[in-house]
Amino acid sequence: MFNETSSSTSLVARVGQIITLIITLGIISMISSMLVTESLSGDAAKINSAGALRMQAIRISRAYMIQNTDKQLLDKEIKNFDQHLKNLLAGGLLSSGSNEEIAQQYQDLINAWKKIKQQKDIPYSPQKNKQIFAKFDRFVDVIDKLVTLLQIESEKKLSILRLIQGISLLLVLIISTIVLIKLNKSVIIPLKQLVKVANETGKGNFELKAQYQGDDELGVLSRAINQMASELKSTYQDFEQRVAQKTQQLTQSNQSLEMLYHAAKQLTSYDSHHISAKENQQIDPKIIKELEQVLGFGRVSIKLNKHQHNHLVIDIVSPFDTIDHICFNHLKFPLEKQTLLFGYLIWQFPKNEKVAPWQQQILQAIADIIATAIELDQKRNSENRLLIVEERAVIARELHDSLAQSLSYLKVQMSLLTRKMHKKVAAEQIDETIEDIKQGLNNAYLQLRELLTTFRLKLDDPSLESALQGTIAEFKEKCQHPIKLSYQLPDNYLNANQEIHILQIVREALSNIHRHAKATLANIEINQDGDKVKISISDNGIGLPKEFSQPGHFGLGIMEERAKSLNTLINISNLAPHGTIISLSFNR
Repeated sequence: MFNETSSSTSLVARVGQIITLIITLGIISMISSMLVTESLSGDAAKINSAGALRMQAIRISRAYMIQNTDKQLLDKEIKNFDQHLKNLLAGGLLSSGSNEEIAQQYQDLINAWKKIKQQKDIPYSPQKNKQIFAKFDRFVDVIDKLVTLLQIESEKKLSILRLIQGISLLLVLIISTIVLIKLNKSVIIPLKQLVKVANETGKGNFELKAQYQGDDELGVLSRAINQMASELKSTYQDFEQRVAQKTQQLTQSNQSLEMLYHAAKQLTSYDSHHISAKENQQIDPKIIKELEQVLGFGRVSIKLNKHQHNHLVIDIVSPFDTIDHICFNHLKFPLEKQTLLFGYLIWQFPKNEKVAPWQQQILQAIADIIATAIELDQKRNSENRLLIVEERAVIARELHDSLAQSLSYLKVQMSLLTRKMHKKVAAEQIDETIEDIKQGLNNAYLQLRELLTTFRLKLDDPSLESALQGTIAEFKEKCQHPIKLSYQLPDNYLNANQEIHILQIVREALSNIHRHAKATLANIEINQDGDKVKISISDNGIGLPKEFSQPGHFGLGIMEERAKSLNTLINISNLAPHGTIISLSFNR
């Protein structure tokens, strides 16, 4: 913090002093002018009164000439002259500040007037006319001299007033010039420089400094701005370093996330059967290469265990276990999921390199992703094996319940035919048995075709609705009548197993409608009712016979087996007035 400026160097104090000086000068000038003006007050009246005395003296002289005829006129004029003379004295002609010469001239005027008044008693005669008028002329000269003195005195006062005003104006000009010069040097130039420094500082140029070093407020402001610029420069550089560090960290984080994303994306298709039997074979060279680029140094390898199940739960390897060698250090990160230890992710790096926490975190994340990919691959393999076993069980059951029974029936018929031929029974009985065998062979062939169709069925379309549309288009060509579909399930609502069973049930139902119903229209409705899925397949055909039995209808048996796989039962019934409906519902 800067110290406050002293009163002698403060701009505010100096401005106050200048203003005080100007105000004082103005007050003195005004007071002087007022005093001079006040002294001039009445001078015009005095001069006018003194000038009137001359006219009055002329009138007295004229009255004196005619005093013999009009004595009263002379007395009146003398009386008026006395009155004007008194008025001149009462107007302040002989005040304390009067000029001595004016006072002496006034006294001369009084003396001359006394002599003039003595002439009023002298009778008028032509002989004395010249003497009297000569006295009147001298008397008028005295009055004129008094008027001149009064005029000169008044002009002196006016000269003093002009002098006071001139001196005041000159002082004001001098002070104003000095103030403007000082203002330009002490305020305007430093202020412009401070504004320039502030503008440059605002633009990021912290090198420009204010040069004014006075002790006043501008000097304090100049030093404050210089210090602020230095601090801003330091702060700006610090922020630039922080931004650079944050940018580097964000770049590393972005590269790490991108690498993790690529690794996760590539490892979703991880297949353990494609891993080389070599001990240190990498799962995917691209993943390892990207990882090494992100880490910045060192070499990464993966070591997979031959026996991936960790029966000893206590056999846990710390991810920060370091094995020191001559030139390199190793960090081992276990590829572990719960009790399964699949191997290790090993990072080999020079001993002079320092490991950052983010490098350990990204290696552990990659190890977790690889372990998850291996675990998912094992789960997929287990599920595939289970599906194969289940499908084989289904095939065995279907063969046992259909084709195996037909073959057993044919075997019995062949044994019967052999015995009949050995016994040499009638040809009609032998032909009857042969016909039964032919019928059995035809049924077995049909059952085999239905089984092949069932086992080859798969979902090539992206959704069950698309697969159903394809099936409907196929059977429309076979049946030559409309087949309507109402599908009201959300996308991806069912799993793949449920979709396969539903598609097979619909195909088998349409196949039965095609072969047996003699219908002109078929409807398929699949909708959602709470947590249940409802399916109905109907037609307007001839319906089921009154005494309907299932033996020999292999397609209906397949539909019932499919319904059992969905944990439900299938219901087949007639519609009024004619037609058939197949319905089922199951929990999702």
